Amino acid sequence: MKKIILFFAINILLLQCCPVKDIKIHWHEETQQFVTPGVYARIKKVQQRHALVYNAGSAALIRFSEDKCESWGSPMKVAEEDGYTFTNCELLELASGKLLYMWNARPHSGTGLPYKIMFATSDDSGSSWSSARDLYIADSNFKNGCWEPIALQLPDGEIQIYFANEAPYTDSNEQEISIMRSFDECHTWREAENVSFRKGFRDGMPSPIYLPHNREIAVAIEDNGIRGRFKPVIVRTSSNWADGCVSANDSRREEALCDSCSLPENIYAGAPYLINLGESHTLLSIQSTEGRKGENERYANMQVYVGDKDARNFGSRSTPLPDLPENAQALWNSITMLDENTIIAIMSVHGYKKNQNGIWTVKGKIERVK
Repeated sequence: MKKIILFFAINILLLQCCPVKDIKIHWHEETQQFVTPGVYARIKKVQQRHALVYNAGSAALIRFSEDKCESWGSPMKVAEEDGYTFTNCELLELASGKLLYMWNARPHSGTGLPYKIMFATSDDSGSSWSSARDLYIADSNFKNGCWEPIALQLPDGEIQIYFANEAPYTDSNEQEISIMRSFDECHTWREAENVSFRKGFRDGMPSPIYLPHNREIAVAIEDNGIRGRFKPVIVRTSSNWADGCVSANDSRREEALCDSCSLPENIYAGAPYLINLGESHTLLSIQSTEGRKGENERYANMQVYVGDKDARNFGSRSTPLPDLPENAQALWNSITMLDENTIIAIMSVHGYKKNQNGIWTVKGKIERVK
């Protein structure tokens, strides 16, 4: 009897550690496309078309596609300001139809200007934009800046902007994940709150999703205190952060990759991006030096993992650009679901084909394994 119980216990444990096996992503080389010079690109569906947000030079830009990202219209400038580079752009279509465009304002060297999180909105599907507004102002010192904004809207209408924040830690190299909330369509915002912090380390690059089946918020971050160099981690809340900040040993902080896909300490695996893949799965991308020439991020390539509906057990790794040269890089990546059978990877690529440096996309087919 003891042997039978032990057999079932071991098998249950193995099932929990194994990656999701009923979904696989197959990337199609023929869909690879150089889109434009630029960096930090994201694609979001806006009504019946898709929007590409990114920066080229100092301006925050947007372009639209009417044919599922096969071709793109001319770029429109959303915002620009002397003394700054507007980068790390993000977009969210609110339930009302309003578009929220946010970015990281990074001051040029020697200006003495502060690092900021900024945003603009559009009430006409992106044809025109409001004036740029400051959301959060950090220090003018690079080591005390704020970074990487991204937004989430909850079913009750609350809008949250998450970002990485060094400003509270002027005497150390630490960093937290902060959020700011709006309950009136971005007109006013509450003060920043700390939702994730590992003392002595640097929680960074948040990417939140809402899990409707259990009313939970899951946020992918990069964490350099859990397993050597940066690794993807999921922090979560079932109470919209009423349960407080996720500290180092909090049970709500979980390593994202399943045991069979965990990475050694020397591998850099940062810049996570998390999305829902329908109602039954989630998808996580990172930039990783696994299998690459060097351990520095400049050699990293994009990797994509499939997780379960709870944003756990990420496995079944796939590589959108498997033939990326050893000295090339695919960084600051994101993923978007185009339809129930297709996803698109968006990358900032240097050193790839035809020396076309900038934003590349490639489409992947979702294979459901029976």
